[in-house]
Amino acid sequence: MEEIIDEPLLLEALSDKVLHQLAPSVWKNLFLGEGRSGIVFEQRQLTLVHVDAELQPGATGEAWEHFCLQLQQLAARHRGRLDPYVAATALVTFEEPGAAVRMAMSLQRAAAGLDLRIGIVSGPCVLAFIRAQGRLWCTPLGAQPERAAQVAAGANAGGIVISPEAHAPGATLLAKATGPASEFQDSEITLSGLTEHVAEPAAKPATAARH
Repeated sequence: MEEIIDEPLLLEALSDKVLHQLAPSVWKNLFLGEGRSGIVFEQRQLTLVHVDAELQPGATGEAWEHFCLQLQQLAARHRGRLDPYVAATALVTFEEPGAAVRMAMSLQRAAAGLDLRIGIVSGPCVLAFIRAQGRLWCTPLGAQPERAAQVAAGANAGGIVISPEAHAPGATLLAKATGPASEFQDSEITLSGLTEHVAEPAAKPATAARH
């Protein structure tokens, strides 16, 4: 079942999601000004990996730093995209379900000193694309990210829960049938660069004083 793309609701959800990533003037330009034309919503068949992590008793901050480094490396190795705009430990988006499962298993093995709960779901997902200054950002919206979080919450510490459609025989073919998504793979990770480069509106010329 496909998600209905209700653009006003999605625009509101995207605005809330990136609000704290942007300077007020940048947010205003994107959502209320000319930058609005650079926001596009597309539906893709994707697999999401939601990760919740908790330090084990006696573990140190070094274990956490090691985990974060492994998360970044494994996501990139398996062609997943870390989503930085969530409250979860991590949300990683994939085009291919098998890659998502392989990354999750590798991540569990690398999580020394942490208890991970991982949920994996596949299905139609709305991707929000933000295009500005010749660069591209994207983030998943809609029901699938919330569903991935619910699946992860049902996992035991150290466990992975995979939704049925994510390991169904036709899952890989269905993901490939949507066509290439190079823009998704090439998108930027952080919006922070926009805070420095979005131009402010030009000042109005001063009105000559009348004598």
